[in-house]
Amino acid sequence: MKSTKTQKMYITLISVMKQINALEEHLYIKLVNRTHRGIKLTVQGQKIYDEAKILIENSDNYLNKIQEKTSSMIHIGSSFLNSAKEFIDLWHSIQTLIQRYKLRGVPYGGNHDKIMEVYQSLGIKFDFLIGAFNSNPILSFASCKQLGTYNVCVALPRSHPLAKKKKLSITDLYNEKLLCVSSGDCLNIDDFRKNMQMFYPQIILEDVGYFYDLDTFNRCEEEGCLLLTLDAWDLIHPSLITLPVDWSYQMPYGLLCQKIPQNKLRNA
Repeated sequence: MKSTKTQKMYITLISVMKQINALEEHLYIKLVNRTHRGIKLTVQGQKIYDEAKILIENSDNYLNKIQEKTSSMIHIGSSFLNSAKEFIDLWHSIQTLIQRYKLRGVPYGGNHDKIMEVYQSLGIKFDFLIGAFNSNPILSFASCKQLGTYNVCVALPRSHPLAKKKKLSITDLYNEKLLCVSSGDCLNIDDFRKNMQMFYPQIILEDVGYFYDLDTFNRCEEEGCLLLTLDAWDLIHPSLITLPVDWSYQMPYGLLCQKIPQNKLRNA
């Protein structure tokens, strides 16, 4: 079955319709006609859509001109899950070679419902994002320069019996619920899931969606279960502890930018 556009953007049809309803209420204009066959733009809706496309194109052109004038400033996105620390350390080590460039951090939210909008802001709001980017949809429209790897670990509440250990064995996970990224998005995690299901069916894998946010870590603490995580996220939640496991799974991390980066990035 082919994925719909909403599935590729990791948003639901219900979320889209809620936004349309809110826009109609705000504008006092009926934008779409709803039938049992689907939805269709009204005459007013089509006009607004056509004008909006022109405005967006003009806005993008204007932003490109502004960015060319401020090409010495590089904007790096940073969130609680994707800290820019690794890049900043690298930046300081080579700053004497690129003195004409300045670095500006731009914070962004980590809500999984909005994360695809963040990635689509590459080249507009951000020049770079940094973190574990091994997602098929993301890499389909963005490029990633790998800087290193994170170790795949397990997070669990500090009150959990396994929290007393310094390192976990795979058998420690038997009969435990392990929250995990849903299949079909990340090659590394898909391989992990296949191996667990084939060789360690005693581990109870449970999907939590394609992207983590703070609610994912809260759920781990509230339900008293385990969470597949990265060593880079060991300080995300104060009530959780992150432990290594006797396996060799890793996740690449690096810089994410537009497929065709702007001149200032190619020349930096």
